[in-house]
Order: sequence, then structure tokens, then C-alpha cells
Amino acid sequence: MCMGATCPDCSRKSWRGCGQHIPSAMSGVPESQWCSCEPKVEFDGKPYPPAARVAIPGASWISGLMGGGGGGGGGGGGGQKKDDL
Repeated sequence: MCMGATCPDCSRKSWRGCGQHIPSAMSGVPESQWCSCEPKVEFDGKPYPPAARVAIPGASWISGLMGGGGGGGGGGGGGQKKDDL
């Protein structure tokens, strides 16, 4: 089931859920208030905003701590392993 949500990037209206109920999740929200992030999701030939990702306010530092984000590494095996930390 899909439900209305707020995009953590642009703070506009989007949706979250299975993707099969996007029109009902976005009904009642004027298109002028829809999330403008890309890429759009097409449902029954109509473009809709992408699903709103789950974001925990103030927790972006966790991604860097856990090895996420855009930090080097490159996947070539030259980075630190979990046990090395």
C-alpha cells in the first residue's frame, strides 16, 4: 500500500510504499506541490515523483561512519575492511 510522504531532499509532496497505489497516494495534492526530484516514476502513462526515501533527521553522519557516502574506496579492494576498523 502506498501513502503520502514528504521528500527529504526538496520538502515537497511525494509517496512511499509498494508503488501500485501511487495515484491514490498523490490524489488531493496539487501537482504544483509535488516533489520535483528526478527520476520520475511512470504509472499508467503519467509521470509521478520518485518515492520518498526514508531519512532520519540529524543522522547523516552515520552514513560516513559506516563507510557510506562518496568517500574514495572505488571498489578496488584497497580500502579498509570492517575488521580493520
